[in-house]
Amino acid sequence: MEDRVRKLKESLGIPPDQYPVDIVGIASALGVKVYDAEFHNPNISGMVITDRKRVPKWVTPGERATIFVAKEEYPPRKAFTIAHELGHVVLGHVGGEGLRTDLFRGQGLPYDPQAEREANLFAATLLMPEEPFRQVWEAFAGRGIHYVAALFGVSVNAAAVRAKELGLEVPLF
Repeated sequence: MEDRVRKLKESLGIPPDQYPVDIVGIASALGVKVYDAEFHNPNISGMVITDRKRVPKWVTPGERATIFVAKEEYPPRKAFTIAHELGHVVLGHVGGEGLRTDLFRGQGLPYDPQAEREANLFAATLLMPEEPFRQVWEAFAGRGIHYVAALFGVSVNAAAVRAKELGLEVPLF
């Protein structure tokens, strides 16, 4: 995934070690519009639509896809959600139905644990590239995981998961 994300960033003129990244700007450059939304189900933090006919009339759809993210989420969580949904688009997880809603039975693609893992890895890699993350972790983890998370513009949970994925020791809070 590191190589795929590095190539994507190169194609957009983004240095591979840049952080935090402008995730909405990246989405826009890829033809994906991002909107805040209110979901009736509190377990949904985001969704992606690629079929322009499925986009609500109150939005101008993106050329490639439209992402909706729960407006009540705090910014670091929103960044990961947007990157995750963008991962579904870039990785080709949105099929002919044109709707990726992992929790809506019968209205989108069926829940696919592998696709979810891939979208999470894409998001983590895009927001927290391996080498810069390792360098920052070594230099600043002693200040606390909150500090590292803030540098990358992600939640503490996202930083902790990324550290574990990379085999780094995660201190207790």
